[in-house]
Amino acid sequence: MSHSDLVVLIVGLLMLVHLAIGLPLFIVLGVGSLAMVSIIGVYSPTVLGEVPFTAIDNWALLAMPLFILTGDIIATGRIARQLVRLGQAAVGWITGGLGMATIMGCFFFAGTSGSNSADTAAIGKIMIPSMVEHGYKKPYAAALAASGGCLGIIVPPSLIFIIYGVITSTSVGDLFLGGVMPGVLMAAFMCVANYFVCRTSSWGAADRVPFRFIELLKATWNARYGLGAPAVILGGIYSGVFTPTEAAAVAVAYCLIVELFLTRGVTWRDVPKLLVRSGAISGIIGPVIAFSVLLAEVLAVLRIPDRLAGYMLSIPSGYVTGVVMIFFVLFVLGCFLETIAALIIMMPILLPVGTTLGFDPVHLGVYVVCALTVGFITPPVGINLFAASAVSGVPYLTIAWRTWPLCLALALAVIIVGFVPWLSLWFR
Repeated sequence: MSHSDLVVLIVGLLMLVHLAIGLPLFIVLGVGSLAMVSIIGVYSPTVLGEVPFTAIDNWALLAMPLFILTGDIIATGRIARQLVRLGQAAVGWITGGLGMATIMGCFFFAGTSGSNSADTAAIGKIMIPSMVEHGYKKPYAAALAASGGCLGIIVPPSLIFIIYGVITSTSVGDLFLGGVMPGVLMAAFMCVANYFVCRTSSWGAADRVPFRFIELLKATWNARYGLGAPAVILGGIYSGVFTPTEAAAVAVAYCLIVELFLTRGVTWRDVPKLLVRSGAISGIIGPVIAFSVLLAEVLAVLRIPDRLAGYMLSIPSGYVTGVVMIFFVLFVLGCFLETIAALIIMMPILLPVGTTLGFDPVHLGVYVVCALTVGFITPPVGINLFAASAVSGVPYLTIAWRTWPLCLALALAVIIVGFVPWLSLWFR
């Protein structure tokens, strides 16, 4: 092992230790990069300012604060509640219907927010008290909201797909469409898992209400503005009216107009608070992206990704083994790293591996992002677990334990996405 490899190994372990004790991720990434640059001398210290600035000086990343703001507007207004009622009308008649309605509410909400944490928080605020009232154990109710929130970055529009498209030069519009069927599959698998939990354990409740077609029609009509947002966004992108980045601005304008003037779920007094709150969240994510790119740049100069990719390719494996191997790597990584950081650091390794295995670029992108979503509900970094804990008051680890049936359902759905390219390429 060379001197530089030893330094990378020691610094990497120290980064994991500091991440485990609660040091903010962007500080861990930045200080880790600084340590490698200083000790190995692979770069001039000036890159510590140049590379992070260049990383966030990107037109496509303008979508990030705008999609976050969109999610905040919807969560504050009435669109989220209307989407939840649609979910209840559609699946509330099945055993465990309220839990399924939570997942369906997350699915519909994902079509406008593009954010997993916003999805979890918004739907969780509405559905967790209702589920508890109907007999669900509170930790499991919170687990349902956290798991359903994973759909937030799969169902278009998706902030993570935009970032993936930027770093791999893949069509963002194709990634958006590629996420539709996997999102449906993941939601269906979680609903099935919830059905069995409610039938066989005390975590859930065998709640059900009579199915009324007129109620479904009424709920669909009331949710028309929420359902219309994905149609406006994707329709505008594919008709050439605006780019995926501009679609984020259109989403903000659409949701703000709907909530201010049509549903009246948001007032002008709420707007400054929404801007401040969304700006604060963007201010947390921005440095993570900047310093993730810095770390990826340092590792690339040391040829760490090239050597790891070569090692993975040297393992005798076909497509089936490759799909499972990629899932396992991303699942483990997703447990410790925030999704954006994981994407930026791992794609230089996984892109050549996926190409060699025969993955279509869009299929690979959808599969990678789907695999990383499982990390949202697995400790220690599970962001959705923290969001669900914040809105429910249930301890983070208690929720994590209750997610295991849903986590297994998600993992199975993701593996199927990897094995069946059509699910990501149906639109071609």
